[in-house]
Amino acid sequence: MKRRTFLKQAGIGTAAAAASLSIGAPAVIAADKKIRWQATSFWNPKVKIMFDGIRQFCENVKEMSGGQLEIKLYGGGELVPPFGAFDAVAKGTVQMGSGSPYFWAGKSTAFNWFGSIPFGMNAQSINAWFYEGNGMTLMTELYDRFDLVPRIVGNSGVQMGGWYRKKITSLEDFKGLKMRIGSIAGKVLSEVGVTTVMMPPAEIFPALERGVVDAAEFVGPVHDILLGLYKVAKYYYTPGWHEPGPVLDIFFNKKAYMELPPHLQRILDIAAADINIRTLAAFDNQSGAALDKLITEHGVQVEVYPDDVMQKLKAISKEVIEAEAQKDPFAAKVHADYMAFMAKTAVWGKMSEKVYWNTMAG
Repeated sequence: MKRRTFLKQAGIGTAAAAASLSIGAPAVIAADKKIRWQATSFWNPKVKIMFDGIRQFCENVKEMSGGQLEIKLYGGGELVPPFGAFDAVAKGTVQMGSGSPYFWAGKSTAFNWFGSIPFGMNAQSINAWFYEGNGMTLMTELYDRFDLVPRIVGNSGVQMGGWYRKKITSLEDFKGLKMRIGSIAGKVLSEVGVTTVMMPPAEIFPALERGVVDAAEFVGPVHDILLGLYKVAKYYYTPGWHEPGPVLDIFFNKKAYMELPPHLQRILDIAAADINIRTLAAFDNQSGAALDKLITEHGVQVEVYPDDVMQKLKAISKEVIEAEAQKDPFAAKVHADYMAFMAKTAVWGKMSEKVYWNTMAG
């Protein structure tokens, strides 16, 4: 009852945000009419936390609306292929989709900044950018080009760096590798001789097992143990320089969203904010236990990327990101805002979080 009351009362705090999206768009659906939506996802039910969060979102929306808005959720591949979620919602085939913004970077490279960029912001700073900076405004502007209304629904926090069949002791060790990794990080590794490929979660294990790839990254211990990646690659690297704060998204068909009565729009917004908090909490809660199990029960060897490797990857990343931003005027605009916000929050983070964790480590 307390949680239900919180969710309903939370709508008061974001009324202005919801209202700003509905100006000039009359609610053509009667305020008391029952509405049935369909949703598709990049994730399938086996991908814990991510899919579970979207499922909980749908349940919360039904509860908060008193059953007026009900969303039937389908996993990746059930209605459309995982990477087809974006187009399915944009075309109005279904009303809602979910994944991560950088999955849609083929539409515009600007999507990368709303997902995660190498050596970029962590989850805490990303949330600050979206809620207190220009992140949500810029994201809305980009998705609007495709007749979509976006919301963020979670973050994994800093990821692991990936699974390798051999040790990485220098930048030379990357040469000739085939690796499952996407987004801008794939472009960075291409600069050091890696052949990169992107594939859905279900294809990663067989690709490693058959030698289609020599290395792969997905998320972190919680999911990597479920995928069984420890069975086909010996070395598990940290940190996830490539995705330090990867965002999860949901997006609504704009026409369907704008036709909703204002109170249902508000419910969608608040339900998304709730899951955004809970998803990161789930990762923080489960990752340590999963990592311990990988080490103690499965004999996984955890390695830290050498400092010189990290510094070289950081330098290359900066060049690649700058070049990527120049491909699109809007991406350049987002990049400038992102970097300025990161620099601003880093001033505080270096004097608080960094000092604290260094003290804890000692």
